[in-house]
Amino acid sequence: MRETGLAMVTLVVPEMDLAINHYTKDWGFRLVVDAMHASGHRWVEIDTGGLAKLRLAEARNEAQRGAIGNQTGGNVSFFLNIADFHQTIARWAESDIEILEPTRDEGYGRVIVVQDRFGNRWDVFDKDYAPSS
Repeated sequence: MRETGLAMVTLVVPEMDLAINHYTKDWGFRLVVDAMHASGHRWVEIDTGGLAKLRLAEARNEAQRGAIGNQTGGNVSFFLNIADFHQTIARWAESDIEILEPTRDEGYGRVIVVQDRFGNRWDVFDKDYAPSS
């Protein structure tokens, strides 16, 4: 059993199949659930390889459509650790993932800021980078 912690976050998307394709093909994440929920909504979970999954929710009204890509008011929404940092970023640059800021080394690690096709900002960290003391 997992320790107490964040298990999933909801990400509002404009269209479910488009979002599934983007997060599995472009990002390399894994679709783990695609089913109908008892409420009648499609329930989709994407495994990012970390502790928390993404739950994709298709926008169903104007307020939700307005939140797509701006769920945190322009702040970075998600923080991701990846292996094979440079190879992954190079692959992403050829996909529908936009590089917003170049890679930089910070006291907390190597990071790059990217944006998914829906406008969500992500800080992506090199999980194997050890900053010099």
